[in-house]
Amino acid sequence: MKWVCGCLAIVLLAWPAARGEEPKKDPSAKERYDALVKEFQTKQREIVAQFQKAKGEEQAKLREEYFGLGKDFAEKFFKLAEEDPKSSTAADAYFWVVQNGSQSSVYKKATDKVSGLIADMPLKELAQKLNMVQPTPAVTDAVLKRAEKDAKEMGVADLIAWAATRASYLPAGQKAAQILLEKYPDHSAIAQVVMALGQSGSPDAEKTLRKLVESAPKENVKAAATLALAKVLSNRVNNLNDNPTEADKLTAEAEKHFKAAIELYKDNAAQKRAAESGLKALAIRVGKEAPEIKGPDLDGKDFKLSDYRGKVVMLDFWGNW
Repeated sequence: MKWVCGCLAIVLLAWPAARGEEPKKDPSAKERYDALVKEFQTKQREIVAQFQKAKGEEQAKLREEYFGLGKDFAEKFFKLAEEDPKSSTAADAYFWVVQNGSQSSVYKKATDKVSGLIADMPLKELAQKLNMVQPTPAVTDAVLKRAEKDAKEMGVADLIAWAATRASYLPAGQKAAQILLEKYPDHSAIAQVVMALGQSGSPDAEKTLRKLVESAPKENVKAAATLALAKVLSNRVNNLNDNPTEADKLTAEAEKHFKAAIELYKDNAAQKRAAESGLKALAIRVGKEAPEIKGPDLDGKDFKLSDYRGKVVMLDFWGNW
């Protein structure tokens, strides 16, 4: 009887192999990471669908749930990373937590892990990882420290360019822009960095842009600086409604730079249009005559804004898509 039972056990064990079936394997770390990402994204889509049908307080609850998802999933990603902290999947998981789980209990630990990875990861691999995430103060600071440590290594300029373009609103990003302009003036991202500098709101941005307008060695950098400076000056004009004299002076300077940018970008249709739009927008401000508007009314009859000169006019701009 024992012999029969033993043979039966052997037959049962061999059955999957006899049928050509592979024994089931546990999912790899990469597969589990991908599954978590998919689960997170599916949950996001479900909440968005519910939000579109909900109203009032229910919408507010769903909005809170949507933005709290990162916190809910962060511990799962962090746990996955901790099982094999030196693997590529662990790096992806740590970066995910830093990107999405800022309110979670593991965010600080994940940030420390990411800072360590940034300090030691091969530059090429690091550049690839950074392209998948939005900058945070901690990540941007760590990137600049790595750039300073390996200043002579090939590819370090790409790290600085990432910080300068993606984190231009952070102090570390503004510092990166200055480093790139001073040490890597031939980098392919220079023009993009210059435009980002103009949008950063940095107190030193205008000064830097003026310097580049005067002395930039490359025409593409000069063009970007000219357009960025024109936009900075135009934004300042909008805050001078109570000082028309200063506003007129600043408007004249902004116009000069917009016109120069139009000429510099004569072979770049998109940027030329941006400069032309900026120039037109300067004409619309408190105390100035409104530009002419022409078009058909609701009855199809043509009209002009100037037809209503001397009357109170309310303009309602709307669209139907």
